[in-house]
Amino acid sequence: MNIIHLPPASPSEGLRALQEVKDFATTDMGWGGPKRWTFRVLSDEQITPEIARLSHPHTHGPVDSVTFQPCQTFEARSQDRRVVQSWDLPGGRWTFSGIFDGHCSHETVDYVADCLPPIVRDALQQTLSRGPANYAKISEVLHNSIVHLDNSITSQFLKLFPAGPHGISQLSDSQLRAIIQEPNRNSPNYMKALRCMRGSTALITLTDPRGENLWVANLGDCLAVLVSRRRDGSWRGRCINEVHNGGNDKELRRIVNEHPGEKECVLDRRVIGYLAPTRAVGDTWMKLPGMFSRRIFKKMRSRHPLDLADDFIDRIRTPPYISNIPDVYHRRLRRSHGEEYLDKALILCSDGLTDLYDGRIAEDVINRWARVIGDGMTDHSRKRRGSSNLAMRLLRDAIGGDDLIKVSRNLTVEMDERWMDDTTILVQKFS
Repeated sequence: MNIIHLPPASPSEGLRALQEVKDFATTDMGWGGPKRWTFRVLSDEQITPEIARLSHPHTHGPVDSVTFQPCQTFEARSQDRRVVQSWDLPGGRWTFSGIFDGHCSHETVDYVADCLPPIVRDALQQTLSRGPANYAKISEVLHNSIVHLDNSITSQFLKLFPAGPHGISQLSDSQLRAIIQEPNRNSPNYMKALRCMRGSTALITLTDPRGENLWVANLGDCLAVLVSRRRDGSWRGRCINEVHNGGNDKELRRIVNEHPGEKECVLDRRVIGYLAPTRAVGDTWMKLPGMFSRRIFKKMRSRHPLDLADDFIDRIRTPPYISNIPDVYHRRLRRSHGEEYLDKALILCSDGLTDLYDGRIAEDVINRWARVIGDGMTDHSRKRRGSSNLAMRLLRDAIGGDDLIKVSRNLTVEMDERWMDDTTILVQKFS
């Protein structure tokens, strides 16, 4: 046995050691129970730079945005995506923005974020080139673009198996793997199959060149909130869209009505007991006959394989169970000072933001967001908070606001697994 003798620390070394740990504390993250995790207590001056480091703030024209996942391990990296673009089209410059919240891994959400904006832009350009378009035509562009993108994911995969489910039943596992060319990530066929195993929500908006009209298209459980100021100077938030997930009883009733007699089409407020979003791009395995899941998707080798128990596959009797039909909304923005309300901003967020407010999409929460944005639209308030990015201000409020301990805990807790959902926020200011 080798015994190492260390000299006693000098008083100055002991003080340095104490100095190194004095800013650390432990927390149960508000979850209760005996387990504790270490976190670093930040000063108010340290918090803004740390939020910026973790949330990647960006401003494009009138749109401020952040995308936030404080757990920095590779496996926990965010599956949210954001896109903000300006398009010079017939009649002037349009503003497009979108949030895409991926699930089950990154392949589908990356595809949606890359492909949907140009699909919308090209369709909008074609529509406008034929002359001024009414509100319904623009809504149709958004609706058709989302449906087209999702249908393309399905059709690209099905072209690999032109004989359909019957043909698949005649092939061996090795023959199926040869067609998909798994697990070669450079293979187009393999990527076509992976996109069927993942999913993404889509919340996209268009604002016309005059800033008078707003269109919102939603598929999934992201949220759009219109921020308005009353004549008396108070601020109000108003949800534009419904969310498509198991928390919406209307959505669950729709699924049950579409699959009569199937008691397990909704289980534990999830679609076939598996998925919380009720509408999404991708999740194609829930839109096709169960044979595809049993023979292909369940057996595919990937970094993030689908956990497809036979119970889930057995519930696929009359697909599709996940809808690709978005809700589309048009709002004429209130800009005249003679009106009771003036529309000043639009908030788009993934469901990670509502999770930080106990998962509530309630009037008091929405109005709180409006006040945070309204306060941030004054120079004095922006300087006081240390950031002019309105999305970052709302994120600061969500993770604790002026409670330095709570904010520090949410930013710096030492855990290997994510302790909060991915959170993406866009705030578009109306001039």
